[in-house]
Amino acid sequence: MKPDDRDNNRNRSSSSRPSNRGGSSRRGSSRGGSSRGGSSSRDQSRQSQQRSPQQRTSNATPSRPAPKPAAASAGPVSAHTQTLTLSAWDMARTRRQLPDTPRGQVMTLRAHQRLVASFEKERKIPDPDRSVLRVKEDSKGSFLLIHGVSTRPGDLHELADVLFDSDYNVYVLRLPDYGTPGHTISEVSWESALYQAQQCFQILARGGGKVHVVGLGFGATLAMLLALKEKVSSLVLLSPAIMPRESFFQRLVVRLKLHRLGFIHSWLGWNADLMVGMDKARGKIGKIKVPIYAAQCEDDDRASPASLRFLQNKAPNKASRFQVFPEGGHAILAEHGKDVLYNQIIRFCGAAK
Repeated sequence: MKPDDRDNNRNRSSSSRPSNRGGSSRRGSSRGGSSRGGSSSRDQSRQSQQRSPQQRTSNATPSRPAPKPAAASAGPVSAHTQTLTLSAWDMARTRRQLPDTPRGQVMTLRAHQRLVASFEKERKIPDPDRSVLRVKEDSKGSFLLIHGVSTRPGDLHELADVLFDSDYNVYVLRLPDYGTPGHTISEVSWESALYQAQQCFQILARGGGKVHVVGLGFGATLAMLLALKEKVSSLVLLSPAIMPRESFFQRLVVRLKLHRLGFIHSWLGWNADLMVGMDKARGKIGKIKVPIYAAQCEDDDRASPASLRFLQNKAPNKASRFQVFPEGGHAILAEHGKDVLYNQIIRFCGAAK
């Protein structure tokens, strides 16, 4: 055989072998280098391209359904709110931890005011559930108002108006998942709520003036715990929820930390976390040095009236004052705000050193 014939046979032999590049298999090879499997797959691919997208989807392996579009209230914030966020962040960053000048404090609070208002509007928060931040120059000081679990920011709006008209900056914060009327259920821990209250307090305190804290219901518990962390000028505790309407046995379970056991926590339900916060506040009242004004109704159906008596016995500051009303339930401001409480709160906090 001639060399040229051998080269031609070698080329024909190599061309008939299936290529193994790309991980292809040698199985199913036939003469001419074609493969039945390959021909079949090409036919199937051609047929699938001729099918409609719906047909291809129906024949495909079932997959997880596509997520539904997010509601408008849960979507991304607008460009306007993003700009406000960056402005507030940049203002806080450039000023570091230095106290604001009086004018700088007003600018800081108003930037925060616009940011919170824009954010809550986009989230379609109902008006009674919205935060309130009102600022004026040459104010006498500031008030931070904290609602409870079964009360909402709207329960403090009227008091905020009265305080603002008396030349105070006012901030009614909104605690997410708190404030559902008629319910005392929350998935938010009291530590998270306290941290949020502390952040709002620090915003008000940047100017260096007096900051008074008002707590309603469980908000009073948060106010007391806040006074242990920050330089609060005075505390106003309305319908204070520090003695829950639970049995002594349930309170003992929390005190002994047995609520951490799964089956006991299920038995206590939502009360467990709130009772821990109340228990912590009760044990620290003797360390709260600022004057306290506290008021409660004897027929309070949310917090035990024993809360006020406990406070009266434990509060160390001699300038503290306590007010008892025979009727009014837990809605103490709605029943006694205009007639008594608004004026007493202003006088008490105005005299606080």
